[in-house]
Parts: sequence; C-alpha cells; structure tokens
Amino acid sequence: MSSRDTIQYAPDVGLLMIPGDPAKDYSPGFAVFDDSVPALRAFVLGRLRRENIRPAAPKAKDGAVIPVRVGLVPRPDNDYDTRAVSVTAPPCHGGSVLDRHMGYLYSSALHVTSESIRELTEETGIPVGCHGWIELYDLEHDSRFYDDEGGEDENDADWEPSRHELVSWAEQKAFGYAVGSIRVLLPERQTVRALVDDYLAAHRREADRYAERGPAPSGVERDLRRALAERLAVRLRTGLSHRAAGGAWGRETERERARRRRDVEAQPLLHAWETYRTSPHGFRDLRAVTRSVFYHTRILVLDGSGVEVGQYHEPDGPLTLVDERVRAEALDALRAHGVDVDALEDVASLDGFPDAVVVAGEDKWSIRLSRPGVPRSRLPEAGWFDPDSGTLTVYAASLAEPLTVLLLRHGVRPLLVTWGTPHEEVEQHNLRAAVAPAEISPVSSYSRVTAAAQRLIPELHRRWLNAKPDDGEALAARAGSLLPPLIDDAAENSYYRRALKALFGAPVNLAERGPCRLCGRSAQSARPGLFYCHGCCALARGGVLRDTGVDGAWTEAIVYALRRLAEAEFSGPPSLTQLDRVGVPFEDHALVDEVLLCRFLLPRPGSAVLSVRPTRPARTWTEWLAHAGLLTDGVRTSLGTTTRATDGHLCRSLFERHVDDFLHHRGVAHEPEPAYPRHPELNTTGLRADWRLADGTFVEALGLMTQEAYVAKVARKRELARHHGLRLVTVTAEDLNRLPEIFADWLPKGSAGCGRRKPVPSTWKSPRQQHRPMNSTMAGNVIAHRMSPSPGHCILPWSSDSQVRLPDLVTKPEPTCQ
Repeated sequence: MSSRDTIQYAPDVGLLMIPGDPAKDYSPGFAVFDDSVPALRAFVLGRLRRENIRPAAPKAKDGAVIPVRVGLVPRPDNDYDTRAVSVTAPPCHGGSVLDRHMGYLYSSALHVTSESIRELTEETGIPVGCHGWIELYDLEHDSRFYDDEGGEDENDADWEPSRHELVSWAEQKAFGYAVGSIRVLLPERQTVRALVDDYLAAHRREADRYAERGPAPSGVERDLRRALAERLAVRLRTGLSHRAAGGAWGRETERERARRRRDVEAQPLLHAWETYRTSPHGFRDLRAVTRSVFYHTRILVLDGSGVEVGQYHEPDGPLTLVDERVRAEALDALRAHGVDVDALEDVASLDGFPDAVVVAGEDKWSIRLSRPGVPRSRLPEAGWFDPDSGTLTVYAASLAEPLTVLLLRHGVRPLLVTWGTPHEEVEQHNLRAAVAPAEISPVSSYSRVTAAAQRLIPELHRRWLNAKPDDGEALAARAGSLLPPLIDDAAENSYYRRALKALFGAPVNLAERGPCRLCGRSAQSARPGLFYCHGCCALARGGVLRDTGVDGAWTEAIVYALRRLAEAEFSGPPSLTQLDRVGVPFEDHALVDEVLLCRFLLPRPGSAVLSVRPTRPARTWTEWLAHAGLLTDGVRTSLGTTTRATDGHLCRSLFERHVDDFLHHRGVAHEPEPAYPRHPELNTTGLRADWRLADGTFVEALGLMTQEAYVAKVARKRELARHHGLRLVTVTAEDLNRLPEIFADWLPKGSAGCGRRKPVPSTWKSPRQQHRPMNSTMAGNVIAHRMSPSPGHCILPWSSDSQVRLPDLVTKPEPTCQ
C-alpha cells in the first residue's frame, strides 16, 4: 500500500502520509461512537467499488481489502484523554475536521502516534494521514447467508446504520462481500519517531533556506479552532436549555451509559469474589516441570492429575495461574523445582484478589474474569496492564482495587490506574462471552452427512456427524436451505487437490464430476467412483470432534471409531500419519465411506480446547489409543510405547509396530532385531537393526531423529552397513503412507500398488497360529537385486562377498487385495 521510505505529501488527498508495511506493521481498528457513524458510513460507501478490491495481507484474517487513506488529527479538546487522535476522512472529502470525524484511536495506539503526530501537525501546519484498509469477507461467513431463501430482506426494513453495522445486509449482498471494519496501518513507535524526525529536519532546513515561506500546500486545516468554538457554543446553548428545563446539563452520552452499565455489572462480582476467596480450590499435589517443544521451553505447574495449573514465564516471571488461590503452593513447587522465584510481599496479606487470570503477552497483559467450563481464550476481559508504562486500565471503576491486588500478587505494582473503554474487538469479544454456553462443545466443525451415509455408523454415534458447534466458532448453517450446493473445483483449488491426492494416493481426475458420497455436494475423485468434496476431505483429515477435558457421549464415539479403524483398516492401533491415507481396498466403496466417517469422529491432538480449569488434561494420541483399549499389551517408556505387533514381534514404539504389521500383512518375510556384524570401532556394543528381510536387507525405523545420541547411533549403523556391504533401508514416520512404494520390490507379485489389506474376517485365526517363528538355521548367501531408492529412505548396496548369512524364513503370507 505504501513504501516505507519517508513521509511524503499526497496532494490528491491533502495529507502528509506516514508510510507503512501491511505484512509487518500494527493494524488496529479505532473506537466508533454514534456521533461519528454518518461520516464513517459515507466514507465507506464512497470506497465500495469492485475495482478497488485487493488481496489481503498475509497476516490479515480477512479474505480481501479495499485500501484507504485516512487523516490522523490530534484532539487536545477531548475531555477523556488530551492525547486523543481522531481518525477522519481526508480533507478532499470536504467539511471541517469535526464533519469528517470517524472515530478515535484506541488508547493502546496513542503511545505509538500521539506525540509524533501532534508535533508533525503543529510544526508543518499540514494534516497528517496514514494508510489503512476496509476489511472484506465472503458472504458465506455471515449466518444470514444461510437464512436467505431468495425473498426480500425482512431485517433490512427496520435497519438503521450503527457503529456495529455501517452497511446494510442488502447493500453488502449487492456489493458481493460482507463489509467489516476499517484498519489503520501504524509502524512501531521507534519507526514513526524516526520518520517524523527525518521529515522535520528536512522541513527546517527548507525553512532556513527561505526567509519567507511560501504558501502551504492545499488541504491545510485552517478552521479547526473555529469549528471547535462553534461546536462548543452549540453545546453550551443546548446544555443551558436542558439545565433550565430539567435540572441536568444534557442527555446522557453512550459512553456514559456504557460506563454506568459496566459499573453495575461489576457489583455482583465483588460479592462473589468474597465467597470465592474463602472456599477451597480443589488442586492437590502441585509440582513444577520443564517441557521443551521445538526448542521452546516452558516451566509449568501441574497438579497430581496432570492438569496445568500455571506457567512461570522466563526469565523473570510472572507466574500466571488458572486459580489465584494456589499461588503459595505454586511458588513452593517452583522453588522445589530449582526456580529462583523472587520473594513477593506477604501473599496472605494480599487477600482482596479477584477470580481472574492474567494472560501475559510481550507488550500487554490481559486480565480476564474466570468462568467455569470456558477456555481462557474466551473469557471476558476486565482490563489490561501495560508493562512498559506501568499503567493498569480497568473497564469498571469498582474493579480497580481487586485488579491492582491481582497485579501485586504477580510481582508488579501499577504506577497509574485509569478507567477506559474497551476496544471494539474487546467489546465484541465480551459480548460473545456473555452469551457463550456454560461448557465447551466437543464439536469443532460442522458437517452435512446425508442420512444414507450416516447409516454406516451405529445410531448411538450418528448425531456427532451432523452436530453444530454451539460456541460461536463456526457457522450454524440452517438445515433445509434453498441455496444451491457449493461447487468445489480441484483445478482451481490446490488445497482440495492436495487433500484428495493425499487421502487416496493418486492424481485427481479433473475431467469427471459426481455427487459427494458423504454429503451430496458436487465433487471430484482420485479413484474411480469415489467422489468426495473438499469439505468432507478436510473433515476426514481434521475431524469434527475435539478434546474438551470432560468426557461424555462424544468420548464413546471416539472409542468406537478407533476400534473400528483398528479392526477394518489397520489390524491394530493406527498412527496419526496413517490416517492421512485411506488403507482399504478402493473397490469396496461402502467401506471407504465408513473409514472416512470414522476419521470424522477422531479428534486431532492440536484441536483440543480446555476450560480454564479442566477436570483432566487433554489426551495425547497414544492416550486415546490406550483409552480405547488398543494398547492393552503396551508399556509406556521414555522412548515410546512398547507393544506386540500382530505377528507377535515385540516392538519398542507404535511406529515400529506399524511397519512390522505392514510387512506381516503384505507377506514380506522379516526377522526382528538382527545383529550387525562386529567391528572394532563401529560396533563394539552389539548394534542391532529393527528387521532383516529374506534377501539380507536390513531395515531401520528411525523414530527419534531429534535426539543427538540417536542420530549418532544411526550414523554408525550406516557407516557399518557401508563397511560390510550391507543393504540398508531406513524409514521415517513420514513414510508410513509410502510403505508400498518403499518395499515394492519385496511385495509378493500382484500386491504392489493396491490398497492395504482387506479387513480381518471375524473367523480369522490368531497371527501366532498362522506365523511360524523363525529358526536360527543359517542358509547360504543370497544375491540381492538392485532397487531404486525413494525419497525419504536410504538404501545401501549389498555385495555377494558379505559374510552375513540369512536365517531360513518360513512364513504363510496372508491374502492380499485383489
């Protein structure tokens, strides 16, 4: 939208433009009040042209934007904050500053711009502006899109512009986009300061050059004081007439009403917190642990059941907690863990704290009111603290004292406590929180599975296939809508194309269309006759359910889906990676439908949403498998879950089990734990591979490549294989869906390239009854055939003069898919 070089005068709008970068800079909204709605609506409507639409910046949440330029006018006349900055339409729109006033920058943005804009405006006499954009969204993001049935918009009959909706629904439909708010683009404070200093330095040099300055560029605001004086006179006359008539100076403003409403709503909280502080918290056996994920280290405080109670933010705090009543015990747990926690004031004496949590960010601490069954991200905000300035801003005056005590318990003392109005985004967030359900819904995504497809799932669990999220995260599209079905086009939608190809392991047939087998929408296929739309592919890969930390009927649906997949598709507990590829014969269309619907019911670990005080921690994938009874023989170790494969082989991780089960069900003879040849330097400890195939090929399943010691051992094994001329195949977790390609040369004739094995029949005998153990008789050398390596695994050559001999393998392979 603009370069980041220098401040430049834009004569077409009459503004000194502060440059910005949409990909990097801060892009806040601004506060809109009733008196500024007409000017803001006129400005927005004047820009709603299709030719003005541009793609949104990568970090923006909206789909498209309309670039705009707005004025930033210092307003020392503001009786709430003399640092206030007005966001106005540019001078080219006509009228005074007051006529063009659209709103005020939020307090959090004033430390970035206020002083610099005031100085730039006063010294140059030219109005200052910045870049921004009008947010646009797809109409489908509004629930009214699904409620329309082709008739007139009944709601628009009584519609009036407001600060919450400047453009009517009819106007938005005619334009083709849902219209959001205006965002302004503000560089960080140091950048703004440097830009202003550079411009003023050049401006002063120019002024020194000419004793008498020429006329200022057009667009200079010369009537601000006159407009303010006229408005003041009008307000005085109105106030005097109101005073004479009713004893009050004037009508109550919207800001005053909102402030009074928040003060009234805060009173019950003060009484509830008195009871809260004297009641037991329910947490037991607190302990501190250090956890690292991708080099990001966190120090957590857990209770005896593993629930996260708090986090110590390194290096110097604070310690944030889900329940302020456990602070003393949490500090003791941190000290026992070796964390040098600064001694606070007597915690017991700071007893006027609220039932609230602090969400500590880098430049802002959000203070949120706790509510049972609600996740931290959806708790209403009661105020915020700026660590840089030491300012605590509260949204209700009666909350100032308890929130100050809360910060003192976090080790900081506010230098200034002020009352403020919530940002528009915060106010909307708080309104949603006020009507949010009392518990988190386990449904994270909405699906439209037809009644015929639902019959593939037991009736007890079908409701989760058509349940709607009730927490406001997704649209609740009304059933029976007369809208035409949406059309997915894999030729244009690369996400859809990749999802189909990943699930079915084949390119998408772009020339053929058909109804989705699960929901009926228009769809395409990667395998003959298997049409699935983008939405159903996404749900098969992401699921419709999520872990909420509270078990219920939805938990039983997950247990059923895991057990059914283990029986019908994987002959054992599946891994997350295996779920990315359908593994049943593609000729059995009903079975493919069923295993996809089972994937719908499986929560992915990253989707968990817990309340601020959950009854249990979110389950990992391994814990879900154990909860479903699929790891009855498994033993958790620091390196993984030790369990037995289908053929009875002991595997040290689920990853190894998946590879072993693949080899067994595909009829590939394999010996577990073969020893590598001895070597005076490379193998002095008796290294072993994971498997040895019938032709002498060694196979390694590499599951811990993030650990340096493990990587070093793998390097020794590779060097050892090279030294002795052994063929070595390495497999990683990312290769689980490519096992047929990697082991193509070892698969029995006719089995390569088809889907995984058929479902296990109910009369199928135990693997141990069908598979004869390998004996120790050694046969002669086997000349191995050459094989082309595939990406993701390593194959080393095997030479006929190797001294390694092979056992006599006798196995009865299972039937493979036809």
